Amino acid sequence: MYREILQILRCPKCNEELALITEKEEDSEIIAGKLKCKNNHCWQISEGVINFQSVEQEQFNNWTESYKEYNYEEMDEKILKGTPKNQKEINEEAKRIIINNINEEENEFILDIATGRGMLFTEMLKELQGKSQILCTDLSFEVLKYDRLKAKKINPKVKVNYIACDATKLPLKDNSIDTATSFFGIANMLNLTLEGIKEANRVLKNGKHFFNAFITIKEDSKGFQSIKQFYKDNNAIEMEKFLLEPAIEKAHSEANFKDIKIITIGESIGEKSELDLIPFEGEWFAVIVVEGIK
Repeated sequence: MYREILQILRCPKCNEELALITEKEEDSEIIAGKLKCKNNHCWQISEGVINFQSVEQEQFNNWTESYKEYNYEEMDEKILKGTPKNQKEINEEAKRIIINNINEEENEFILDIATGRGMLFTEMLKELQGKSQILCTDLSFEVLKYDRLKAKKINPKVKVNYIACDATKLPLKDNSIDTATSFFGIANMLNLTLEGIKEANRVLKNGKHFFNAFITIKEDSKGFQSIKQFYKDNNAIEMEKFLLEPAIEKAHSEANFKDIKIITIGESIGEKSELDLIPFEGEWFAVIVVEGIK
């Protein structure tokens, strides 16, 4: 982490300001240390990642378990090879559009919510203009630790802060972020998707933009019925609605975003994939980016 974010960090337990105790520092980045509030809540900084002790999802995207089987480079290669070409091409276009929009504004702090393996964030490192600091957040300390190693290879000059935390209770003050993004991360939060969108609104400054990527499918498809049953079996009741554009738009409206735009990045037919539940082989899908203004 970098000292500049102390002005916007807050204790996730009591919402008080945090003081920094530095144990190891390299090129102004805090590699090891502690953050402590006046109520004596204490949080570790280890391997460059602030650890607010969030717990990963058990059913989906449990990166700690994945990295027991593969190192991060092997994992990235496996996922890249396993992602169909048409899906990769649409995702690349989505990243390009989001980053171009970000570059149109001046940003001190850019927040990426539920960063995961850093699909969007690693492209930001290559393309962002200006001297913005990036805040990467994820439930998984482990995935952020490896994201940091990747970032150091791609562009070590960009200041990136890695925060293992709950995206429904971000350890950030209100109205502190210049741009917020989520590249399928909030979409994968299932029962907590709406709460994640609301938190993005809370931490954004007034008049600033949120870019949120989703995959959509058709409600009358076999795939939709299949995923509906899958979510039901995994206690994610009715979360299939976030595969439909109207429900996605409604959620952003409920989170008090205004001037909501649905940008359809691309449409195609799903190909065979052993990695993702969605899209379904042989069925229509689209990738959309929701742009909302606070």
